[in-house]
Amino acid sequence: MIRSNQVLVTIGTACTISAVGSTETYQALVAGTEEFLPLAAFDAGLVDVDPNAESAAHAMRWASGAQAGESVTSQELAQLHGDALRANSGIRHVAGVRELAPRVVTDIAAPLPHDLETVGLRRLAGLRYDDIRGSGLKDMHGLFQDDPLLSPSLQSQLFAYGALGALAGLPRSLSELVPNPFGFRVVSATAFGGMEALGQWLRPDAPLPESGVPKDTFAVRLAHSLGSHGPALVSTMLAPSYSISRVLKNPALRESLRSDDVGFMRVPQTPMTAVGACASSLIALADIAPQLLFDYPGFQKPQMVLLTAADAPLQPRYGILEAFGGGALMTGEKLAAKNAAHTDGMQRSVHDSLAPFDIDADGTVVGHGGSGLLVTTLEFALKNQLDITSIIVGWGQSAEAGGKAHFAGVGFGGENALVQALDMAFLGHGYGVSDFHYLAAHATGTRTNSKTDLGTAWAGLNGAAQRQRFEGPLPRLFVGTPKAVGDGHTMGETGLKAMSQALQYVLGRPAPGVPTLRRLDPDLADIAGHFHLQPEPSSGNTNGGALCVTQGFGGYNGAVALRSATPEALARYVCDPSELASYLEAWPTIRAEREKRERVARRSAKLALAMTERHRWLGLE
Repeated sequence: MIRSNQVLVTIGTACTISAVGSTETYQALVAGTEEFLPLAAFDAGLVDVDPNAESAAHAMRWASGAQAGESVTSQELAQLHGDALRANSGIRHVAGVRELAPRVVTDIAAPLPHDLETVGLRRLAGLRYDDIRGSGLKDMHGLFQDDPLLSPSLQSQLFAYGALGALAGLPRSLSELVPNPFGFRVVSATAFGGMEALGQWLRPDAPLPESGVPKDTFAVRLAHSLGSHGPALVSTMLAPSYSISRVLKNPALRESLRSDDVGFMRVPQTPMTAVGACASSLIALADIAPQLLFDYPGFQKPQMVLLTAADAPLQPRYGILEAFGGGALMTGEKLAAKNAAHTDGMQRSVHDSLAPFDIDADGTVVGHGGSGLLVTTLEFALKNQLDITSIIVGWGQSAEAGGKAHFAGVGFGGENALVQALDMAFLGHGYGVSDFHYLAAHATGTRTNSKTDLGTAWAGLNGAAQRQRFEGPLPRLFVGTPKAVGDGHTMGETGLKAMSQALQYVLGRPAPGVPTLRRLDPDLADIAGHFHLQPEPSSGNTNGGALCVTQGFGGYNGAVALRSATPEALARYVCDPSELASYLEAWPTIRAEREKRERVARRSAKLALAMTERHRWLGLE
């Protein structure tokens, strides 16, 4: 048996923003509930929702206009805005881009819905100039000017919303749980470091520079810097610090930051960021996990980690940054050709044009997205009575070039990441290959990757089974993917998005299947027989296991294994008996309060700002 300080757990559920909308909106779509349109209207700024109400559909009021403050029914909302809300969500055609060829390589993308890419996300997060100026973070207002040339890039805003939104899962302020900010760590991932920020310097109404970039090299460098520092922005918003100008005028401010731990200043650790591949967020977890468990004289071990990831791969005017290239993307022409070839009249809409494991899989769809999730040890969670939503029983990473240049999933050896994760689950936690039931697949939407996706997972399961001396048929894992729901492919963020859905599965809640699956790719006939693929979502399993396996450019692979947190599961570990008994007695109340707290926070305005003001360490006033 391993000790509770050697076990990692997730706290609360992930906070996300994507082409479908915010966390609550996405889950409503997966579950098929009546709340989807009301929550989409909240994301769009059309309505305010009573966050304390059990159902958003029964607690709406118009947010602006002549009817501001008046109640609105679901029927009225659907009649007035239903078509527009659906059309501006998920994977869709981008109007007016064909004239911009050859700069634009596709007319199908998964940008953020509604007006979130312009001012909407800053409104939803509370990052507008007036919001910051009137808050405890007023000294940072220069970073949040209304002028797009001075505001944080879209990528940085995605980091701020997803990362800070995850703090809603905490029952007490972060500064109380982790009094010394040196015990907190932001761990992040992205596939696009700062290139997206370049677009912030190209005003939408301005002609393109001849070279494609501004001549002001300082502006270009600054744009790169601002774009790649989303994780640093999150740390800065939480950090106990002052501007240099204020400290120069009042040196006593610096003295107020001295730590009780002699010789240290009361400031957070540097964010750790993994950049470059679809598996970046899972690799980031694999890199930080040992630090949470490591014990060495003098090492400042983090007590809690905020795992976050964000990508914004679409430049203004929807040029695609160097990565996939046009050949690996879905386009309107490809979609039309696929539909024309179907003689049975079955037409595939643009919304379901990213079709992994289907004969129609002919290219991926790039989109924007951001996520955040809290990770700590079982010991810390029990001591502080935090809601444990899953047990991380294994993780792994590997790299295999296989002569494949930078294309994903074509070489050999990618299954090593999954074998590592399953080895940990078996040897450390006592869970074998038969204890996992859901596979959150990479699912790029190409036929090549569909084969290697399932092939790599199957090879990993078989490799682990051999090491465990497992006899008999392997279980058929239910396969799901967030991408097929309308999110598109968010590259480095895609592993964390998959992990957030796997988390829903082990909580016993609806988790995506492959809703775009119509005709199974005949090339998958043999390998698909080892898995369970269906369009409908899974209902989840409160005593189940889930695997996240992601392949990335250059052969960077990551895998994470989760198990449901149950009283029986926690009893597997060496814990303080009195703490465990106290926790189990209070757990139903802890969970109910956490669920309400997350719902209220994520259905209220100014999520990121509200979380910052509640959870930041002292020193910013």
